[in-house]
Amino acid sequence: MIIDSKITVGIPFYAKSNIDYLKLSIDSIVNQSFAPTAIHLIQDGNVDDNISKLINRYKKEYPDIIKILILEKKGLPSALNESIKLCSTKYYARMDADDIAFKDRLKEQIYFLEKNEEVEILGAWAIEFESNPKSNSNFINKRPNNQAIINEYFHYMNPLIHSTVVFRMEVFNKIGMYNPKFLTDQDLELWARALKKKVIISNIQTPLLYFRIEGRQNRRSKLSAVKRQIIARYSYNTLSLKCNFLKLSAIIFRLLPSSIRDWGYRNLRNN
Repeated sequence: MIIDSKITVGIPFYAKSNIDYLKLSIDSIVNQSFAPTAIHLIQDGNVDDNISKLINRYKKEYPDIIKILILEKKGLPSALNESIKLCSTKYYARMDADDIAFKDRLKEQIYFLEKNEEVEILGAWAIEFESNPKSNSNFINKRPNNQAIINEYFHYMNPLIHSTVVFRMEVFNKIGMYNPKFLTDQDLELWARALKKKVIISNIQTPLLYFRIEGRQNRRSKLSAVKRQIIARYSYNTLSLKCNFLKLSAIIFRLLPSSIRDWGYRNLRNN
């Protein structure tokens, strides 16, 4: 099958982004086996001179595909929305500034979407790591590909790993873009709207990304973040007693001490 569809990749970063991680992230996209049509380097607020010099070097080296968006600091959802508004390709891919894409990530996801035209939001599995992405002890974070399971999964787990996601651009006409009020869990809130609109979601059943987990759990445990998760999860309701129990359990889990959360995150996933 000949793949000729065009795709834009959005990579947001901000003042606290690690410059070494950012470089690895961008390199993994510019070196894809299927070259993206456009790469948006999305600057959310002011950054230091070293980061500015880095992204300008990439712009100079890849002038035809890299676009730098310098935005007033408003948070991730607003930054992504500005990138999506400027996207003129068939597909839009998410990428985080501290993750590393497999070389064939875009090729595999576009190939899947071209073969499965009913799927409008597509994720993939990821290999989680802290320091060494190639360590044998790293964990494969899996997500379901069955729509019925995804509908149930939403109530207690995120059905997609955000930085693996590729959207058909037309899906935003159905569900809207990211809610700027959700500085965390903006993806979960968007998935809720997608599921309510009966949008077909899937995940490729193999890892396509190295997902850096350093510090992520602590960022998600703040009360403001938990509140946003509650709003997102309960915006997509279910009559299932099982799902409602699991939904409540997931919220309580995020309120537990960090040592217990870390243990649970490492030992209870994918069970």
